[in-house]
Amino acid sequence: MKRVSILNHVIGPIMRGPSSSHTAGPWRIGRISRDLLGSKPVMARFLIHPSSSLSVCYHDQGSDLALLSGLLDLPLTDDRFHRMLELAPEMGLQARFERTPFAEADHPNSLFLFLRGENGEEISLHARSVGGGSIEIASVDGFPLLIRGDRYELLIETPMEVPAEPVLALLQTWDPSACLEAQASSRFFHGSACEKPGELLLSRLRQLSPKAQIRKSSPVMAPLKGTELFQDTQGLLRLAEERGWSLGKAALANEEALLEIPRRELSGEMEQRLNVMLNAVDSGLSMTGGMKLLRPMASSILDAESKGRLFLGGPHLRAAARAMAAMHVNGSGGVVCAAPTGGSAGVLPGILSTLILDFGLSREKVLEALWAAGAVGQALDRVSTFAAEVCGCQVEIGAAGAMGAAAVVEAAGGTARQACDAAATVFQNIMGSVCDLVQGIVEIPCHSRNAALASMAFLCADLVLGGYENPVPLDETLAAVDSVGRMLPEELRCTARGGLALCPSAKAMPRLDVGK
Repeated sequence: MKRVSILNHVIGPIMRGPSSSHTAGPWRIGRISRDLLGSKPVMARFLIHPSSSLSVCYHDQGSDLALLSGLLDLPLTDDRFHRMLELAPEMGLQARFERTPFAEADHPNSLFLFLRGENGEEISLHARSVGGGSIEIASVDGFPLLIRGDRYELLIETPMEVPAEPVLALLQTWDPSACLEAQASSRFFHGSACEKPGELLLSRLRQLSPKAQIRKSSPVMAPLKGTELFQDTQGLLRLAEERGWSLGKAALANEEALLEIPRRELSGEMEQRLNVMLNAVDSGLSMTGGMKLLRPMASSILDAESKGRLFLGGPHLRAAARAMAAMHVNGSGGVVCAAPTGGSAGVLPGILSTLILDFGLSREKVLEALWAAGAVGQALDRVSTFAAEVCGCQVEIGAAGAMGAAAVVEAAGGTARQACDAAATVFQNIMGSVCDLVQGIVEIPCHSRNAALASMAFLCADLVLGGYENPVPLDETLAAVDSVGRMLPEELRCTARGGLALCPSAKAMPRLDVGK
């Protein structure tokens, strides 16, 4: 089972839209690849398998811009992001993106990279963007390994004549699980740890093998230094009931134990994410353009409600419109917080801003609600994925709605069990939803789904708070979600080859960004 941090993998990263799989993940791949290359890159060649989801949308969803930003060591939120294709050559990096088959392609978001540095260094890597900004580097120079970006990494390649045992023994003083791979002409050692390797260790490794090639990389997220307080939702609920904790309080305590970061710092990190969410709502309500297919409409919906032109209106509707506003920012490539993904980055902002504006919740209470939301996403990511390319929209916008329902229960003073039941109820009603994004762009039906799931979160929270007895607990529901998602045909998993994406009206929609 995966080890999942709420701040690393669920509520965050802070990123540019429109998709965490296509901006946050590729940025992290680029950043780690630069570290492993060991110098400023001057040439980059990216292979993208023609049948992959990434092939359909890597340009429209900004994967090319994110990869270049990471390789050039620029923040993903840099204001120059949208100019990266022209900026990279000015900064000395020549890049080429090729839709071509490669043998290692084993994921819808697989990439193969060839890099050359300013001093002639070269490296090849197979990498995957696996959902919500999480990544895996699966091989370096043909040697299999697994780098997820939450540890310091050391890769050492030595000639065959260098004895293996002293090198491995020394490396294991830093990482007891360090391992050795051998090929015909060289040996490859890989170690990783939560603490940075010291200069003394690196010096002694060079002494053992002066001709060794030593590559290293730093984490792009917080290392998981500690141990979880629970392994599944049942363990979480037992702990919460024993200690009288709400879901949010249990989630924060677990994050503190896992990352070994003081609670005050964790709360500060979460508040940064909340600020980005609320700013996205405000920015989206003032937008007049910037997307590729849709014109901003969230503010007009709120205006219509304020003038009494809607049939029902109310907090559910306002949460939906505010969710759509945040998605306007996401769709235009603005700065949002993945929650748990870019494609679902509107749901929680819509809910949380409504809790503040319509219900007067304090920042402290809203942050506790956000931690509760994180606990539900953490439970899903342990056993499944946030990638619509693998399991459909149910694990992106569906997951955000379930997380939002838990947040609403937390805000209402409900128990941890009620929060998990509300989340399970959302999943049970969104199970099997497909990812059929029109023209490969994160706008249709993503905007309206974010709106609908923000509203559904309030509904399902109320059902449980009012006495609805959920018959299938959250962990069992999540197993069903994962199973159903993997049964979906490839055409319905973020390839734009099924569903709404094939409707004549959808295919004929004019691009609003052409010529800009």
